[in-house]
Amino acid sequence: MGIQELKSEQFFRLYNAAQKRVYAYLLMLVHNQNDADDLFQETASVLWERFDEFDKTGSFAAWGIGIARNKAFDFLKSKQTSRPLFDDSFYRDISEIAAAQTAETDRRLKALQDCSKKMSVQNQRLIHLRFEQGVTVKKISQISEFSADAIYKRLSRIYTALHDCIDRTMLQWERT
Repeated sequence: MGIQELKSEQFFRLYNAAQKRVYAYLLMLVHNQNDADDLFQETASVLWERFDEFDKTGSFAAWGIGIARNKAFDFLKSKQTSRPLFDDSFYRDISEIAAAQTAETDRRLKALQDCSKKMSVQNQRLIHLRFEQGVTVKKISQISEFSADAIYKRLSRIYTALHDCIDRTMLQWERT
């Protein structure tokens, strides 16, 4: 596998995980789906062109939102001939909130990964089947010895345990 192939695999893995957040951020700023689509394509192009500059220890989503922010602000400035919906300070405030939310989401995802590793192998497999492979509860019950009702109850217990573990982990991180 060549270096370029490795780079593109790494880029697309990170990009696919972050693209919904970047797009939502753009849509929030420009309030128009067509404009958000155009800006999203421009942002994706810049992300690829500048991928070598990305700090691999940082958050790709946060980096992508930073580039999207610059694209959106340039776009909004170019449209100032028409009356903007909000003033510049509003967009700066929204941008800061979105960046903070991205950082919070990244921390919660890391906590989820840590907590998932602590689950039993059976629970990990159930979560994998249901959410990573998209297998329905009915299908899981057909391939296991448990009823659909039992699967739903087990998933509920897993959700609760993961939620509690994530909260504890986040609290621990805040204290250190």
